[in-house]
Amino acid sequence: MTRAINQPTLLHQIIAGNAADTDLSSTDWQALVAEANGQGVAPLIYWKLSQAGKLSFLPDFARASLREAYAATWMANQKILQELELLARLFNEAGIPVVVLKGACFALTIYPDIGLRPMGDLDILVPKAKLDQAVQIAREQGYVNAVPDAAPGLNDLIGHHACLRKLESPTNLLEIHDSLVAEQFFTYAAPMGWFWEQTQPLEHAKYPNLHMLTPTAQVLFAAAHAMLQHGAQNAPLRWFYDIDQLIRVYQDKLDWDALISQARVFEWGSALSAALAQTEKLFDTPIPAPVRATLLELSDRHTELVERKHSRPATHTLIELQKISSMTSYARFRQFMALLAPGPAYMRWRYKLKNNWGLPAWYLFRWVGIFKDAIMTLISILKKSAKNL
Repeated sequence: MTRAINQPTLLHQIIAGNAADTDLSSTDWQALVAEANGQGVAPLIYWKLSQAGKLSFLPDFARASLREAYAATWMANQKILQELELLARLFNEAGIPVVVLKGACFALTIYPDIGLRPMGDLDILVPKAKLDQAVQIAREQGYVNAVPDAAPGLNDLIGHHACLRKLESPTNLLEIHDSLVAEQFFTYAAPMGWFWEQTQPLEHAKYPNLHMLTPTAQVLFAAAHAMLQHGAQNAPLRWFYDIDQLIRVYQDKLDWDALISQARVFEWGSALSAALAQTEKLFDTPIPAPVRATLLELSDRHTELVERKHSRPATHTLIELQKISSMTSYARFRQFMALLAPGPAYMRWRYKLKNNWGLPAWYLFRWVGIFKDAIMTLISILKKSAKNL
C-alpha cells in the first residue's frame, strides 16, 4: 500500500539524500517527475537516486524520463560550455575580462557533473566599457539579438545585459551582462565596483582565462537575483539548491561578516534573509547560528518588495505593475509606453508576423487584450478589498 505524498517535500528529501520511501504508485511518480522537470531538478533527482542505488525501484517510465532529462541536460550543457570556451578565447585575445555567472559557473564548480544543472542560457559579465566590443565579437560568431527592443533604447535604459542567440541554435541564449540584478533605473540596483573587486580565477583547468565571483559575492548575487530581480514566485527549486551548494562547497571560504555587511550597503539584506531562510528550510543548509540570528534582524526599504514578490499576482496587469513599481519615474513612463505601443520590429517578433501588413490589426488585438486584463485586474482588486472589509 502506497501513501499520499507531498511532491515538493519528497523532491527535497531525495535531493538531500533522505528519501527512504520510493515505493510510490505510478501516479505519484508521474506527478513527481513532472514537478522535478518543472523545478529544473530532474537530472539531479536521477543522479541522487542512482547514487543511493534506488533507480531499480522506480517504474520504467519514471526511470527512463529522469535518465532522458539527465542525458539531454548533459548534451545541451556540453554545447554551451564549448561555446563558452570559444568566446573566452576570443574575449581574452581582445583584452576583455570575463566573469562566468550562474548556471555555467555552478555546473563547472559546485556540481559534480555538468549534466546535473540545467541552464537555458550562458551568462557572462564584462566591464561596461567593453560591452559593445564583446557584443560585436559575439555577432561575428553568428549571434543576433534574441528579442527586439520594444522601444528604441529601452534595453539600454532598464536592461542589464545584451541578450543574443545564435542563428543555428536559436534555443541557446547568450547574455552578456555589464551589471548584475538590475540597471541603475531600478531602485534596488547596486554599483558594480564591489563585484569586480570580488572576482577570482574560475576553479576549472579547462578555462584558464575565465573568472568567477568569490563565494561570498556569489551568495549575495544569487539571493538578490532570486528574491529581487525575479521574486520567490518565479524562483525554481534549483536556484535555492544552488545557494545551498555554494554554502556547503565553500563553507570554509565564505566571509559571513562581509556578506551581511555588503547586503546592508546595497540594501539587499531583506533579499538575502529571505533567500537563505528559504534555502535552509528546504535543504537544512548549514548556516551558523549567529548568522541566522543576524539575518532575522535584516530589514531595508526593499523588504515590502521582497514580500510582494513572494506570491504571483492574479493578472498580467498586476505582474507588470509589480515590475515597474521598483523603477524610477522616467523608466516607468518608458516601460509603460513600450507595453502600450511597442515598435514594429517587436510586434513582428512577438506575434510571429512576416511583414508589416497586419500590424494595425495586431495592435488592436493587443489593446483589446490589455483592456480585458485591466477589467479583470479591477475586479480582482475589488474582490480583495471586499474580502478585507
